[in-house]
Amino acid sequence: MMNDTTRAPKGLVLHSMAGYYDLLAGLITLGRERELRERLGQLATVALGESVLDVGCGTGSLAIEAKRRVGESGAVHGIDASPEMIAHARRKAAKAGVDIAFDVASAEALPFSDDTFDVVLTTLMMHHLPRAVRELLAAESRRVLRPGGRVLVVDFERPANKRGGLLARLHRHGHVPLREIVDLLGRADLRVTEMGSVGVSDLQFALARKPSSIDDRSERTTAIQRALPPLPRPRWALPAGLVALVAVHLIVLRSAWAALALGTFALVGVGVVVVRHVGLAGGISAILRRHR
Repeated sequence: MMNDTTRAPKGLVLHSMAGYYDLLAGLITLGRERELRERLGQLATVALGESVLDVGCGTGSLAIEAKRRVGESGAVHGIDASPEMIAHARRKAAKAGVDIAFDVASAEALPFSDDTFDVVLTTLMMHHLPRAVRELLAAESRRVLRPGGRVLVVDFERPANKRGGLLARLHRHGHVPLREIVDLLGRADLRVTEMGSVGVSDLQFALARKPSSIDDRSERTTAIQRALPPLPRPRWALPAGLVALVAVHLIVLRSAWAALALGTFALVGVGVVVVRHVGLAGGISAILRRHR
């Protein structure tokens, strides 16, 4: 049940990205966004009849996957601080024919009663929040979870190399180290049961559980660490990359032909552009090798 209290969000709110967010997600996952969503649903062990909250739901893709898993007997709520994202999510859910409640709300003040949900999802949004707000979100997640409920946090780890994976490079505005996420959940009295690599770019996950009893809180458990296998690379990725490379060169050559009447400086400029684009071949090959 939602409360009447609302607060202005204190983190980064993506207002302008709603229209092309899904397209961007498809591009940076090489068309494997659905497989990624299914993997996240499996990690959170979302099951038939459960109640799920997706915090920072964006355009609603993961919430729709959660609804597929909980079925008609379950319930899914999605919140986001961006009205544009929520509007897009509502349209997408209506098109998919699924009943999901989407509302504009901030992560640090979840507008729900205590012990409401079996699962709380927060994916690719912790890095948008200041440290103090992350603490509030962790505490709020515990509050709205039922005893024994789970929370799944997924975000970018600091890359081992300076460049990081393709997904991280196209999404540069932040990361939250896995160790920091684990400590954050622990301070909120959420017991981390599993953690590790999602198998996509530099994404890491932590799955935690709300203790179900006083005796349960006194038990000590060690979180399982595991690295999920990389998602399979689509067969069309290399051909598509080559087609895109050829298309870019055709555009450049056409521009060069038009520039013949513009003199030496224009031709030098076009030559520089061509050289830059020739370098894309090695870049595409390296990216595909990283994401096999």
